Amino acid sequence: MTTEDDALDRLLAAGARIDAPSTPCGTGPDHVHETYGPAAARTLVVVHGGYFRPGVDRTHARPMARALADLGWRVVLAEYRRVPGDPDATLEDLQRLDEHLRRTGHDVAAWVGHSAGGALVMWRALHPDLPPVRVLALAPVADFDTAVTDRLGGDAVRDWVRATPDRAPDVYARLDPSRLRSADPGAAGRVAVLHGDEDASVPLRQSDGWARTVLTGAHHFDVVDPASPHWPAVVAALPG
Repeated sequence: MTTEDDALDRLLAAGARIDAPSTPCGTGPDHVHETYGPAAARTLVVVHGGYFRPGVDRTHARPMARALADLGWRVVLAEYRRVPGDPDATLEDLQRLDEHLRRTGHDVAAWVGHSAGGALVMWRALHPDLPPVRVLALAPVADFDTAVTDRLGGDAVRDWVRATPDRAPDVYARLDPSRLRSADPGAAGRVAVLHGDEDASVPLRQSDGWARTVLTGAHHFDVVDPASPHWPAVVAALPG
């Protein structure tokens, strides 16, 4: 067991003990979100990671959501479909949630995503047809070319897309944060990145070229663990 494995196990155990009612936002089992904190507060939308794998859901992100709510935020913890070979299912779910939040009067301050969720909130910020929003990407999978070449997460990106970049360039152009940034460099100003220099799951080089804060000594789960000594840096990076 690695330090990151231990941290994930602890977050999963803590998350399983948090009883948070889910709100449907569609018809499928993953078309749900959990809401924490005061209804009158500004909203943070939290998008969990897990390398787009079907077996990794929002459970490990509940301690983070609860901690942010305790700071006074209204927190929406998103679930989404994670279907190998169907990345559009994921994007459709996040768009559906986005529309639901705007329709129901949420004052969204930022989207916050970790790991694969970091890639997804970057996609949200850089999507040319969606309203502008600020995002905080925590240890994000931000360079899909390198993620595929390095086989990060056991070929996670390739499995999610079911193709390599050379086989599906149009799909990667719609998904990859680095490609989206190249298409609209100005929109990248809405993206803040925090990344630990001891991250063994999503190496620091994944966020090269982005405006980022490097957390010395932080591993992959330090940025989503309220018990971590690096948690105050995450809180400080949130919008005022």
